[in-house]
Amino acid sequence: MITYLRSTQYRPTIKKREQLQPGSWVRVERPTDDEKSALIELGMDYDLLHDALDPHEVPRVELEDGWTYFITRLPDTDDQFNDFTTPILFALGKKHIYTISRDNLERIWAPFIDRVKAPTVQKTKFFMLMLEAIANQYQTRVASINRQMRATTSDVHRLTSRDITTLTEYERKLNDYLDALLSTNVAIEKILGGRLLSLYEDDRDLVEDVSIEFEQLIARCKSLLRTITNVRDSYRAVMDTRLNETIRLLTVITLALAIPTMFAGLYGMNVDLPGGHWPFTFWIIVFMSVMLAGLLGFYFLRKR
Repeated sequence: MITYLRSTQYRPTIKKREQLQPGSWVRVERPTDDEKSALIELGMDYDLLHDALDPHEVPRVELEDGWTYFITRLPDTDDQFNDFTTPILFALGKKHIYTISRDNLERIWAPFIDRVKAPTVQKTKFFMLMLEAIANQYQTRVASINRQMRATTSDVHRLTSRDITTLTEYERKLNDYLDALLSTNVAIEKILGGRLLSLYEDDRDLVEDVSIEFEQLIARCKSLLRTITNVRDSYRAVMDTRLNETIRLLTVITLALAIPTMFAGLYGMNVDLPGGHWPFTFWIIVFMSVMLAGLLGFYFLRKR
């Protein structure tokens, strides 16, 4: 699906257009073969277009035939590849700015269109504002993970195997975010060099601000990953302690029961033993066995 959107400096509200006009934002989602051909006829590179539709494509920036191509990844998607991010291509041509994705991105562009008042004819500035919107999406997802982790790890002693499974899922998601954020930030730093895009002073400030936001996200993801690792190590230590306590208790019980077992074995044999014919021999042996077992158990438990 191809949608044309446009805004100007005097009319900054982004609105849909029926026809392609100079300075438009061409929003492409789940393109058909005919739509791909139309984009290539407009001058877009064939290989980069198909790279953008690869679900495992990594973020990068390239310059081809006067077009600047910027591939990054958006947080959270529900597709058959079970990735936590999905690729998107920003293509800055001579007259238009294009966004191409393999998924429907209404969840990010609908609030962006309603909130942002900026001219699409200023391609570099508008491109940076879209990257800022992507950074905000990551911030929302990371903040949500942080809240859920705090609720899950409030007491290490109450953690269950299901909680550890949940933390592992968060870890996979954060690692996927981190891979996308690191590569995206490297691409943004290349733009700051000024060879891929012509940057005015205001544009350069905006690019630096976006780069700082991505660096903060990277630091936050790394911090949460360290927290997950520490929680998992603490859980393992707690479980090892519980296991050692259980083994210790069972060992004491086994040693304590060894004495009554020994007496029962001796007096259960068909031989004459001292006191074997006394009328109270059975109760004497039971009393002695219980006393010795209790004393031995008390001694080992006290000495830990």
